[in-house]
Amino acid sequence: MNFTSYEFLLFFLIIFAAYWLVRKQMWQNLLLLAASYVFYGWIHPWYALLLGLSTLGDYWIGLALEKSKKKNSLVWASLALNLGVLAFFKYFGFFVPSLGTRLAAMGIHADVFLANIVLPVGLSFFTLKKLAYVLDVSRDVIRPTRDLVGFALFVAFFPQITAGPMDRAQKLLPQIQSDRIWKAENFYQAWPLLVMGFFKKFVIANGVGPTVSRIFHLTNPTGELALAATMGFTLQILADFSGYTDIARGLSYLLGFETSENFRTPYLSLTPTEFWNRWHITLSTWLRDYIFFPVRRALLRAKSLPDWIVQAIPPIVTMLVSGIWHGVGWTYVVWGLLYGVSIAFYQLIGLRGEWKPKGLVKTILAWTVMFALTLLAFLLFAAPSLTWIGNLFSKPFFGTIEDQSVALLMLSLTAVYSLPLIAKMLLDKYFKAETLIQSAYYAVATMVMFIFINSGTPDFIYFQF
Repeated sequence: MNFTSYEFLLFFLIIFAAYWLVRKQMWQNLLLLAASYVFYGWIHPWYALLLGLSTLGDYWIGLALEKSKKKNSLVWASLALNLGVLAFFKYFGFFVPSLGTRLAAMGIHADVFLANIVLPVGLSFFTLKKLAYVLDVSRDVIRPTRDLVGFALFVAFFPQITAGPMDRAQKLLPQIQSDRIWKAENFYQAWPLLVMGFFKKFVIANGVGPTVSRIFHLTNPTGELALAATMGFTLQILADFSGYTDIARGLSYLLGFETSENFRTPYLSLTPTEFWNRWHITLSTWLRDYIFFPVRRALLRAKSLPDWIVQAIPPIVTMLVSGIWHGVGWTYVVWGLLYGVSIAFYQLIGLRGEWKPKGLVKTILAWTVMFALTLLAFLLFAAPSLTWIGNLFSKPFFGTIEDQSVALLMLSLTAVYSLPLIAKMLLDKYFKAETLIQSAYYAVATMVMFIFINSGTPDFIYFQF
């Protein structure tokens, strides 16, 4: 079920009304849990079965960790359970062609079976949520919960399950296990997020998306077309993904939950580390806590290693894992390595974290270099293959007059659709949320959103991850 469908609107209105009529925490949680499984299994009911079985596995592993003296074995069991399921569904399709050929040679025709093994939406996201819970329990960061309904709701909470944000158990479980009553503040917090979320999706992402998609589906585009499409995709994916997060957070507020911010003006970053502190923040912190820090600690224990290796290896490994998590194909691997090597390079030359250069000229230069790196990364992210990218550099950058016209159209669309986000960023910087000009912005955004609204809108980009 998609947030932008009329089915979801009816679904949420029914759940919202019933949820606040029930009032008692236990019944609210049961209702939300049932709603989450209906939401998740709407298209393929067996997805809900997969979600339930994997949730039960980590629930019992969490309880066993509290008393067991063999914690490592239980952690490895959870890793095998979660990563095994994730790897099967996410990477099975990568091997389908060769596997199908071999089975056919053996007289086994399994084309229909192979073709119907698809990645369950949100699997990557709730897998990381459950792994974080098990790892935190094993480290005594949190105590395991005995509330099966609460834990299952933490994993399956429907505003978050398909594309995050990936809140940790420490943040979401206490809210699930607390009494919740309706307050007008819930609406006041939710409405701006919902307006901006749907506006970003319906107006901005869907406005530039079709032209971006057509260019990236060309077999042999020119460099100018690819650059223009990458600029458009850079806007599209920000509006699409941050729009989803805004909607998810707004729906959560309407249900009495506060969830995590996931984006914070990432394109203003001056270093790769700063970019990942601002982009998909809940994933970045997950990678930092469960990949980067453990790898760094392991290297620090090997005291004979040179300092540059201790600095360089953790970000490279971390971002390589991020690339593999995002998708199947060499483009994602190279994308992850690009960011890993970039972070390592910046750190080795002393430009760490929230580094700020002195002077306007240096700041503009630093931003230009970082934004160029961002464009290169998104070219890799959106391209169908490395061969496709290689072809861009094997011929002249400029093409025919038709190519130049399409590139100019793409750049013009990107510039025009960027203006609402730039205006909102400036309003947030110079005006308080309660001011008249902010209210006027939301009013105009609401009207424009209803003009562009379409229940047949494409899925959010991150549903495929």
